[in-house]
Amino acid sequence: MDQVQEITEGLTAAILQSSEYIRYQEARQEIARYPILKKRADEFRKRNYDLQSSNADIFREADELRQEYAYITQNAIVWEYLDSESALCRVLQRVSWKIMEKLNFDLGFGDR
Repeated sequence: MDQVQEITEGLTAAILQSSEYIRYQEARQEIARYPILKKRADEFRKRNYDLQSSNADIFREADELRQEYAYITQNAIVWEYLDSESALCRVLQRVSWKIMEKLNFDLGFGDR
């Protein structure tokens, strides 16, 4: 196994042991016990992802999305699932950004 693969395996093991990952797995298992809540939470997640990937007025659209799904996101089980997922995603983003930063990876797209 080459060095990059070995280090990747070590990083993956560290993430699997992180408090963020453990919290996310616990929240995922808890919400799985409530299929209707899980379905609604996943609808919210998909709409939120689509919004962030679009060219829409993100602030107005995000506010509308929050209002539309307020009834579901106020549920403690759903909130823990969404919040723990977000925390894990931030860990993964920091790792990715750190790697790209150290590699001097150009993320620019010309003059855009």
